[in-house]
Amino acid sequence: MTLPEECQIEELTIVESGGRRRGPLVLAAVVLVAALGAGGVFAYRASREPSPPPDGPWPRAGTFLVHLCGPPSPYDAQLPDESQSLDEYCPSGAATATQRREVERVLASHAETSGYRRLTPAQALAIARQDRRIGDVLDEHLLQRAVYGGVLAPGEWRRVLGEVQRLPGVFYVESYRDDFWWDKADVAVRLCWKDCEGGPADRQTVLDRIRALPGVDEIYFENAEHATEVLRQAQWWERPEIFQPDLMPEAFHVKFAGHWDFAEVQRAFAGMPGVVKVVRHGHP
Repeated sequence: MTLPEECQIEELTIVESGGRRRGPLVLAAVVLVAALGAGGVFAYRASREPSPPPDGPWPRAGTFLVHLCGPPSPYDAQLPDESQSLDEYCPSGAATATQRREVERVLASHAETSGYRRLTPAQALAIARQDRRIGDVLDEHLLQRAVYGGVLAPGEWRRVLGEVQRLPGVFYVESYRDDFWWDKADVAVRLCWKDCEGGPADRQTVLDRIRALPGVDEIYFENAEHATEVLRQAQWWERPEIFQPDLMPEAFHVKFAGHWDFAEVQRAFAGMPGVVKVVRHGHP
């Protein structure tokens, strides 16, 4: 095959001190070294870029909570005026003993929820901490109506939880599918996406700060589309107005090799413009 004229390389002849002539072989070696050097630079740069999220596996199990109608919560007064009141969710007032027995019967009748149990507020809080939106600000007082919960097995769990939600005496039902990032990453650095105090995050600055942490093994970048799918997979209800990429923050997810210190990671991003929070990925 003949290269186009503009791509052909003129043959050079090099004369050594001993009079021997060295032709194209030397030039080829020089070109090869240069090419390898350029390829090495490219590979180095590529290695410095975060990876996309893994293809899977996606969670098949999870946990759930059933909040019953009950006495007013001390936090009800803090709800905004446009929020639905307890009376709108529970027109008949607190759940009766008969209604509780019916909830227990329905939960026990489905394989997806048959592992339910009655929960203390502390046990309910341990499950609710998985909520990636508000889990870190919940307390036991907010979970005092979460009477039932447990493991959510694979199957038609969305249909089952929808059936439970419609039972008289049920305030609302929450599902918490096992987090997509469990065992894939240790920490999430969530970025601000709108109305950011101090301005939006500079991704490269955040990435450089992550790479400076000791023991970093892998860094993934999660865009808003993937974050939306993670949320959709976790919920039993279908609400298209919630599952919108423009409502979800982007994030870096970090996997460490060996020992690492969560407090050190938090300190590294404290007050950094554009960083909403640092979250630990961990089983409840």
